[in-house]
Amino acid sequence: MRIIRSLALVASFARLLVSGQNGDVCRPQDRTYSDETIPAGSFQPWDLFLNPVTNRASARFYVSIVNLTPHRFVLEHTHQYQMDTFSFGDIPQGRARQNAVKYRNRWATQDDAGEAYYRIDGTDQRFVVRLKGSAPLVENRKVILDLSGMNLGQREYKFPGGETSVTLVIAGSARWGLYASIRHDRGGWMRWIYDTIKDRPIRHLIMPGSHDAGMSRISNKILSIGTVFNTQTQGINIYDQLRAGSRWFDLRVASVHPAYDSGRYDGFWVLHVNNEMADVVVGNSGESLDDVINEINRFTGENPGEVIFFSVRYLVGRYQVPDRGPIVWTPGIMNDFFSKLRAINNRCANLDLGTGFQNQKASYFMDRNGGKGCVIFMLNGQNLREDVPKESLGDGIYAAGRMGVRDMWSDKMKVDALAPDQINGWRAMKRGGSGDYDQLYIAQWISTPDAVASTAVGLQAFAIQQTNPSLYWSGVNSISPDRFPNVILVDYIGVQQKDQTGWDQLSAEMYWLTIGLNLYTVSENCEISKRRSPVLRARGMGLRSRGSEKPWNGIIFANGTKIDNPPPDYHPGRIELLRNGTVFRNGTVLERTIPNPWV
Repeated sequence: MRIIRSLALVASFARLLVSGQNGDVCRPQDRTYSDETIPAGSFQPWDLFLNPVTNRASARFYVSIVNLTPHRFVLEHTHQYQMDTFSFGDIPQGRARQNAVKYRNRWATQDDAGEAYYRIDGTDQRFVVRLKGSAPLVENRKVILDLSGMNLGQREYKFPGGETSVTLVIAGSARWGLYASIRHDRGGWMRWIYDTIKDRPIRHLIMPGSHDAGMSRISNKILSIGTVFNTQTQGINIYDQLRAGSRWFDLRVASVHPAYDSGRYDGFWVLHVNNEMADVVVGNSGESLDDVINEINRFTGENPGEVIFFSVRYLVGRYQVPDRGPIVWTPGIMNDFFSKLRAINNRCANLDLGTGFQNQKASYFMDRNGGKGCVIFMLNGQNLREDVPKESLGDGIYAAGRMGVRDMWSDKMKVDALAPDQINGWRAMKRGGSGDYDQLYIAQWISTPDAVASTAVGLQAFAIQQTNPSLYWSGVNSISPDRFPNVILVDYIGVQQKDQTGWDQLSAEMYWLTIGLNLYTVSENCEISKRRSPVLRARGMGLRSRGSEKPWNGIIFANGTKIDNPPPDYHPGRIELLRNGTVFRNGTVLERTIPNPWV
């Protein structure tokens, strides 16, 4: 009798196991990604961008909301006072909407205001978007993203320019947990979603990338005319770029030699120049290679288990006065360079070279070094002599050809030309199934201004006003479970306001966009993800710990000031009274001032 009872228990356990496995299978009919047509957005007009006076006085702005969850964001109601346009709408699953706002453009003190109230369908979660305008200039017009009702905090932003967007990204689900771009979370996002991405090849991941990653400052190691305006491409160093989500780094390294002495050099430096092999180069130097290495090691020591790719170019010498042509590296200089790279922790030596790195599973890299992950340097040796080594396998330093890559550079200055060109590129690449695109696809979401425009306006302005904001409505609405880039390469990652580069001043849209695209969007492709989407699973199905160690429901102001524990009734920009003349979403106009019924 005891044996029969034991057999019955085993059979019952087996049925439960099979049932659990069947419930954890990706099924096409469970896809929630919406194919709904989204209203067209607007790029910042070129003439407005170039004119600082009209730019600062512009009355039209946008709030882009990105929904990377299986829930529809339902607009419940809006009200606005003294605004010519206040056009908000629903945001379907997996999509984004650029919501338009136009203040009344008067050169006097104003009291323009409006609120949009959203409900996350199928949940008890809500959030509010508030806008205030106290004067006609950009810097005095603000948007407050209030997610305190979701225990995700509040964030106040200034608009970075006229007819630009402030962005809110929400990722996750009611089951998995909801997260928003109010602030950055833990730096190691890959380890955080390990269970989701571990079995995917690298070509089925989506990663932020840093263009000219080491150019977060101008160090003047070469005497050229490169300035902060026309040469600097990042606002934060590589340590903070890693914390902000970047896992692909475009790094351009050179040795710097004193005048008329090619045999000596002042170490290795990151450069950004017009042509590293030209007789005379225009540009400048950024971080030292020593600083880059220290920043990598600091991050990986704090965040084990990530896979980080460095695509390294140039590998040539330049004189401090760079007017006498390049200095081609000797084997001795190359060996010195290798010696420097050996100081990087968590390199991965002797990887399998029979499979392109893009086709290896993420766990192949993440589990190495005892679970500490991989830092992989891949060298483009096109400027090296034949007798100079191009890689050092035992040191975990590889030739660029070890990974199959398509690097899509549009070489366009205006964002309304750049965006469709980039989108058409990745939309042509199917993901999953027999026709799966088998290379890593790099989308360079980067404007390429000419020398006059970059010097007059600045690369930072191109990034934070024109290019980066458009990614979150134009780019996102062209990313689907079946069509997506692998690397989204940007300038000035995390920077939302000019020269505001303190950690609490940065914006976290790219960080959460990455998590949401991997966790939600790609997971809805059953030819890639065989398991049920993590955001649709019930709690307790093998998910790792999620989110911050401690919940946070504070406030970050536009200047970076932070309050971790505000009073529960403190909501910057909240409109307590609806004034006479307030217009509601249905067109009703108030004839007298009343208390705001939604406070």
